[in-house]
Amino acid sequence: MIFRLQSPAAGRMLAVAFALSWTAPAQMPTARPLYEHPAVGSWFGKAVQLCSPPEASCFKVALFMTPTLYPNGEFLGNDSLALGGPPFGPHTTAHGKWVPTSGTDIIADYVFMLPASVPTSVTGLRFRWQASTVRWDTMQGYVNIFFGPEIPMVWQNLTANQFPDLPPETAPLLTPPVRFVTDPAQCPSGPPACPLVFKFTIKRVTP
Repeated sequence: MIFRLQSPAAGRMLAVAFALSWTAPAQMPTARPLYEHPAVGSWFGKAVQLCSPPEASCFKVALFMTPTLYPNGEFLGNDSLALGGPPFGPHTTAHGKWVPTSGTDIIADYVFMLPASVPTSVTGLRFRWQASTVRWDTMQGYVNIFFGPEIPMVWQNLTANQFPDLPPETAPLLTPPVRFVTDPAQCPSGPPACPLVFKFTIKRVTP
């Protein structure tokens, strides 16, 4: 059957009606590219340990920190305790990963090493952030510090087909924490059963 339009105006009306009746196919939401997240960049700021009664058991630590969050999800950082002595320094540079949890929020997990009680061991620490970019140039959040056991550095006489084994003491260093604490009163027993808890504010480093 052929329909003949009586006028150009009628043709235009039919086209408009067709356009209004047609529904575009639904588009799948696309993830925001990691490099667009406002957490990406280099930062400088301050972290302060949170204490709960009895405060005598708290280290009352304050430090300055220099983290960099790369657009590929890598995390690299250091802090002023690397320049000091026990119980938190000197320590190695922090290495880890960060992931966005929203358009402004992130978590980050990283590790570094401290001297142990004997020269043939090291102490491994695992850190987790929960943080938010409250402005383009400001990020704030919490840090949990999880202490692992001392890790022995034992030489192995390897054959041609062998590679070094990781001792079981490295497991806490490589295992993501199952809980996050923002108030030390929620977990008062202290390390290693509970993490140390810090709050921080960092500012973006720009030209």
